[in-house]
Amino acid sequence: SAQAAALMAKKRETEGNSRFEWVCRTVAGAEFTIEAFSSTVEIGGRSLAQVILHDISERKRAEQELRNSLERERELSQLKSNFISMVSHEYRNPLGIILSSTELLKRYHDRLTPAERMESILDIEVATRRMAGMIDNLLLMGKADAGKLAMAPKLTDLVELAQVIISEVLSAGESGREIRFEHRGIDSFATADEQLVRLILVNLLTNALKYSPPERAPSLRLTRVGRHAVFAIHDDGIGIPEEDRPGLFQAFRRARNVGLVNGTGLGLYIVKHCVDLHEGTIELESVVGKGTTVTVNLPMFPA
Repeated sequence: SAQAAALMAKKRETEGNSRFEWVCRTVAGAEFTIEAFSSTVEIGGRSLAQVILHDISERKRAEQELRNSLERERELSQLKSNFISMVSHEYRNPLGIILSSTELLKRYHDRLTPAERMESILDIEVATRRMAGMIDNLLLMGKADAGKLAMAPKLTDLVELAQVIISEVLSAGESGREIRFEHRGIDSFATADEQLVRLILVNLLTNALKYSPPERAPSLRLTRVGRHAVFAIHDDGIGIPEEDRPGLFQAFRRARNVGLVNGTGLGLYIVKHCVDLHEGTIELESVVGKGTTVTVNLPMFPA
């Protein structure tokens, strides 16, 4: 019948047709992508295979560039969202403290005792320092992204530098806290950028204090392993959920269990940049509810 003949003709047209791609290599070793269309044709009563080849390397490159652009756009959108969230949360609190303390001093200055006036002034000072610290971190982030955070190495006494940094971190935080410090094998000067080492240790030690209970002192252990200076910062704090760890070194990213503890999510981002500039490595081990250890390896001594 006519219908059966039409079905047979359609079957002959589509039978054996296929499309596929594969990557080829030129004599010079360069790779390019081929798109192949194969089909069956009848010529002179004989069924023959027909293959048509197209070089689609340019199309593949354009598709990859489009995917990269879309991914970058998604990352920028997420970064913008995280930044707005951080600013609205982290700036609102200290600004509220400054405004309320200023209003209190302005309206009731004569009625307040000297101790009460000093308390309001200290609240303003702490809030102002917190905002200044956030602005400093944003400026450092900008420098890092622009490639302007550069190395300036010189001979450095790492033990003395670590002791100074610990004192600075403790003086800027709550009174009564302490950081245990021990060192081993640091028997010569290191070649290091003091500013970058300071940024690494200040951020890691501040986090260790911030996320651990007041009665448990964090520790800094400094050792030498070959040509590497190894800084191990340990705390017995809240720990970091495993699902949050891959993104912790990105900007404005914080673990979901930080609660009401303030922070911008820029500290570890800056630390990672400083470690990379030293051509070092950073490792993080953590157990939720038990604590965190961050180990930084920096090549600072002769081979």
